[in-house]
Amino acid sequence: MVETGKVAVKNKVSYILLTELGGLFPSLITIPTKTRNLRWSRPPISSYEARFVGKKPPPITRHMFSVLALATQILANVNVAAQTVEPIDLAPPPKVRQIRIPGDILIGGVFPVHSKSLNGDEPCGEIAETRGVHRVEAMLYALDQINMQNDFLRGYKLGALILDSCSNPAYALNQSLDFVRDMIGSSEASDYVCLDGSDPNVKKQSQKKNVAAVVGGSYSSVSVQLANLLRLFRIAQVSPASTNADLSDKNRFEYFARTVPSDDYQAMAMVEIAVRFRWSYVSLVYSADEYGELGADAFKKEARKKGICIALEERIQNKKESFTESINNLVQKLQPEKNVGATVVVLFVGTEYIPDILRYTAERMKLTSGAKKRIIWLASESWDRNNDKYTAGDNRLAAQGAIVLMLASQKVPSFEEYFMSLHPGTEAFERNKWLRELWQVKYKCEFDTPPGTTATRCEDIKQSTEGFNADDKVQFVIDAVYAIAHGLQSMKQSVCPDDAIENHWISRYSKQPEICHAMQNIDGSDFYQNYLLKVNFTDIVGKRFRFSPQGDGPASYTILTYKPKSMDKKRSMTDDESSPSDYVEIGHWSENNLTIYEKNLWWDPDHTPVSVCSLPCKTGFRKQLIKDEQCCWACSKCEDYEYLINETHCVACEQGWWPTQDRNGCFDLSLSQLKYMRWKSMYSLVPTILAVVGIIATLFVIAVYVIYNETPVVKASGRELSYILLISMIMCYCMTFVLLSKPSAIVCAIKRTGIGFAFSCLYSAMFVKTNRIFRIFSTRTAQRPRFISPISQVVMTAMLAGVQLIGSLIWLFVVPPGWRHHYPTRDQVVLTCNVPDHHFLYSLAYDGGLIVLCTIYAVKTRKVPENFNETKFIGFSMYTTCVVWLSWIFFFFGTNSDFQIQTSSLCISISMSANVALACIFSPKLWIILFEKHKNVRKQEGESMLNKSSRSLGNCSSRLCANSIDEPNQYTALLTDSTRRRSSRKTSQPTSTSSAQDTYL
Repeated sequence: MVETGKVAVKNKVSYILLTELGGLFPSLITIPTKTRNLRWSRPPISSYEARFVGKKPPPITRHMFSVLALATQILANVNVAAQTVEPIDLAPPPKVRQIRIPGDILIGGVFPVHSKSLNGDEPCGEIAETRGVHRVEAMLYALDQINMQNDFLRGYKLGALILDSCSNPAYALNQSLDFVRDMIGSSEASDYVCLDGSDPNVKKQSQKKNVAAVVGGSYSSVSVQLANLLRLFRIAQVSPASTNADLSDKNRFEYFARTVPSDDYQAMAMVEIAVRFRWSYVSLVYSADEYGELGADAFKKEARKKGICIALEERIQNKKESFTESINNLVQKLQPEKNVGATVVVLFVGTEYIPDILRYTAERMKLTSGAKKRIIWLASESWDRNNDKYTAGDNRLAAQGAIVLMLASQKVPSFEEYFMSLHPGTEAFERNKWLRELWQVKYKCEFDTPPGTTATRCEDIKQSTEGFNADDKVQFVIDAVYAIAHGLQSMKQSVCPDDAIENHWISRYSKQPEICHAMQNIDGSDFYQNYLLKVNFTDIVGKRFRFSPQGDGPASYTILTYKPKSMDKKRSMTDDESSPSDYVEIGHWSENNLTIYEKNLWWDPDHTPVSVCSLPCKTGFRKQLIKDEQCCWACSKCEDYEYLINETHCVACEQGWWPTQDRNGCFDLSLSQLKYMRWKSMYSLVPTILAVVGIIATLFVIAVYVIYNETPVVKASGRELSYILLISMIMCYCMTFVLLSKPSAIVCAIKRTGIGFAFSCLYSAMFVKTNRIFRIFSTRTAQRPRFISPISQVVMTAMLAGVQLIGSLIWLFVVPPGWRHHYPTRDQVVLTCNVPDHHFLYSLAYDGGLIVLCTIYAVKTRKVPENFNETKFIGFSMYTTCVVWLSWIFFFFGTNSDFQIQTSSLCISISMSANVALACIFSPKLWIILFEKHKNVRKQEGESMLNKSSRSLGNCSSRLCANSIDEPNQYTALLTDSTRRRSSRKTSQPTSTSSAQDTYL
């Protein structure tokens, strides 16, 4: 007998048994080399067995033999084990590290049953109920459901080897070696060597059961380490919780799949939430592990695409100093004295970090109930809503209003019913050794307590449904198990279509169950690519499930907010029974489709929290970036005529265009705001009224002149030129209506010819009149001046006016009339004629020359004897006209920016010119005609000055004297009685010049 610790090996049966145990538990059982080298001889054949040597026994005999042989072997092994194993202390270790569930095909499992230990000497910390035990039981529940379907795998039973990762990547990697122990170890017969060098006689090599696939891990950091190990041995892996984006890289993790989406989708969802609420300036806190760092990188990448800036990045570790410094930086960055700042803090941290973050935040910010919310957490799915530590004490104040993403999962009522049925003593309870530890921690009880003790017995405790919430990843764990099972089913149908394991109890125990070689030695590469990734089934909650080409699950998230009833009066009054959880669903996100339920938000829709660096600029202001930072700026006003091509640059609109109301573009002013004189405007009404009054007055004068056409006053005023003057005045008044009309080719043609022609007629007649008077009074001889007859005056007037008309017609031919858009200012488009204003003044230059000549002759004839002639009144008219024209010229060019004032002033100036001529020239005549009719009579015979003058004029021609003596004419009709008397007195000593002048007048 050879001793191995406390285990003695006496025969071959004990040796084989302990060899298998040693392979599973090498730390407990070790077989010395000396013992391995012993040659074990085959035991003698029994007499019953010898009867059938070399013969095939009948079927009934074979079955009986199998049963008897199996029973004999079991009894022998039990007897030997009882005799060879000495009494030892077999108490279980303090914490269970793994559990095994027998089956024909094994599926591995890695779950964080315990949290990471803060003590360096121990790898595992406290037991985790939701993320650990719930997920383990979810896998066991899924296996039970699959195994109950006898036709699913044709009788194959799925077993499990489930390990505890203790939330520690290094520890999880060491634990996972059990998945590949049979592969890296050896159980071949060549490993047993005898003393003489010959091979040992092994009756039958024990059948290996390799792990077909692994469910896990939960934390991304654990999954990465696990995937690096499993890929070496081509073992497929399906994670129900790891969202690390790098795990989708098939060049690195070619056998990894997951039932949850990548963190890239989660980052996209978080960024879209920020965009939805216009949060452009946020802080980012992430843990110093693969989950936090890769999640933060994904968020930053998506944030840059949407124009969201990161105000502060804090990389924290599980140390008090790191937490304190990070929270201090966050609070300082909030700028409490302003309404802006990075109020929203994005969390990409492991689950274990969040309670400490909330606690330090509450302490640093001195939060109290009812205080204004200053930090809004935007947390990834690592936020565990079922963890009571998150909302314990002051943590609730810090967590209030947090927006949390949760993978869109549904409750599995059948699992919850199954889990609530677990209690000590049942087979389902006892197979999971971690349930015992959970009972002891959760209910503060003890197992196997001796009678009479006061300790609480765990065996008597059953779970209560009150306050029970299953882990959010239960659905994904079940989906992972079912995905592997469906993959195995597809593979079995392909490689072993006729293979089945009988379920009859006799056949089941008459021989060792065997499965086909392909299913016993699964090629992980073939299984992953051709079967696992191609599964498509309806999961336990009724949804279709399939993997993406990268091995990711469907991307769908539920958006929650922490809105405790105790701190929300509205919820406490309305939702007590319908919504027992303190987390309220406010929306969901799926493949770039974000839906938010406004009524469920904890803030009013009109008072959305602000998380920006700078407030938006008002309309018409551009952003002037500060230090090239995209989200921080000062607002600078654009010019009135500029629009914003983007948020930072203003560009001037083209001439005739103006910025739109939102300043995002320009519109054509000529289409909607084209300016020209409108008849309803005051700028048009005043000139129109003046013109109408002037026309009426002129028509009245014409009517009076027509009625009194043969009276001395009318004859003396020169009827022909008077009518020309009156018609010219009407033309001037009519020019007002032309100037106020909407510009067109006809209107512009009349404007360019009519104004100049009307003025030329008016002032040509005046010029002819004053020139005639000047020539009459300036003659030094008795000879009559030439061209003083009425016909001559009319012809001279027509000739002078014709010059203006011909010049205007030539101008129209050279520059055809038309209209154009004029831009006096940036915001005006004026419809005007196609010639500039100064060209229009050129056309009036000729009229100005006539006015000057008239004025000169009016000055020269101002001392004509007595007041019987018109020169004095024409002088008044010319002086006033000059003042009006000079004032208008300065006013016209001084108001160049307002076309309405210019046009209105021009109309008034034209009317005033006509009014002055009408008033100064015709009002004295009308007064005599209408009110002093006694003066408007023909002179009597003998009182004529010419009769008295004729006595002293020796050289008077008989024709002139005869005409003068016979009857009054247009030159003598205005002589009054007193004038005649004065004239008779002066003729006593006459001069030849005065006599001639009197004769001509």
